[in-house]
Amino acid sequence: MTTPPPPQYQQGGNPYGQPQPPQGGNPYGQPQPPQGADPFGQQGPQPYPQQGAQPGACTFCGGYPAVHATVRGHQGFLVIMRFLKLKANYCRSCGIATHRDMTTKTLWQGWWGIASFIITPVTLLINLGARGKFNKLPAPTGGWGPPRETGKPIFGRVGAYGILVPLIVIAAIVGVNALDKSASTAVVGDCMHRGSSSDTNPDLKVVSCTDATAQYKVLAVISGEYGDSEAETKCTAAAPDFRYAYTESGSGSDFLLCLKDK
Repeated sequence: MTTPPPPQYQQGGNPYGQPQPPQGGNPYGQPQPPQGADPFGQQGPQPYPQQGAQPGACTFCGGYPAVHATVRGHQGFLVIMRFLKLKANYCRSCGIATHRDMTTKTLWQGWWGIASFIITPVTLLINLGARGKFNKLPAPTGGWGPPRETGKPIFGRVGAYGILVPLIVIAAIVGVNALDKSASTAVVGDCMHRGSSSDTNPDLKVVSCTDATAQYKVLAVISGEYGDSEAETKCTAAAPDFRYAYTESGSGSDFLLCLKDK
């Protein structure tokens, strides 16, 4: 009996007789995603629309109608400060949301500096113009994405109560001045009490003219530093019926009081 010859294998073939995948294919026979696709089947991130791609549309959601406006903010850091602004096209929702966010942050971040104490209220007033534009718009439609959530009203947010900072400061200043009854606070018509018998430091205090301790009445208040003879001359010119001249200097505010008995 003739023995058949052994099979001839093609060069580079599989000696085990398994089918070979195409060159560059998956050796496990799983379907492959298209080139450049996510191998896990997840949808890749979508590109962020470029600003100005749709003239007249909202920069943030693509909705219509939209108005061009600038929303501003301010931050004070004692000796330095930051001016913030966001210029864009705004639909009603995105505009109101931005205004509420920037205003709330300014209300608690904007007071911490001497200049900022003035700039912050100006910034808040300027933003009212932009907010007025947003309020006139109807609800947005036709955008490539949802508009921003407007969120809570400004005074429904904790940060908005930063507006109490200037009120507290002003109240403190007024309170300190109200408690200060020193001679430096005297004005024409005030009455005064002498708390010491010393001629060099009589400790004059402003008191109510109905107070039983009132001893003198202020006829004139003159700024400047004066010697005794010059003080007499100044008071004679300003209040001829004066009886006493009181001068104070070296405390940051030099002045002369022309007094008479109450």
